[in-house]
Amino acid sequence: MESESKNIIQMLKNVKQIIDVSKQRGCWKDEELKDIGTTYHNVCEIYKQLLEKDKESNKRFEEITEEENN
Repeated sequence: MESESKNIIQMLKNVKQIIDVSKQRGCWKDEELKDIGTTYHNVCEIYKQLLEKDKESNKRFEEITEEENN
């Protein structure tokens, strides 16, 4: 499950980069930019939430491991 979460986080990061590069290259028509902007915003928000959740999970795991070692 942890590696699946990391794969999703990486995929969202890649989508964000694809949108950034394609926007810089002028790949989108003006009327498409609103939808691209909405998609970009959603991808960024989901990425941030999953990244934060992943960090919290890693922190909890480290705390449990530390307690078991003591």
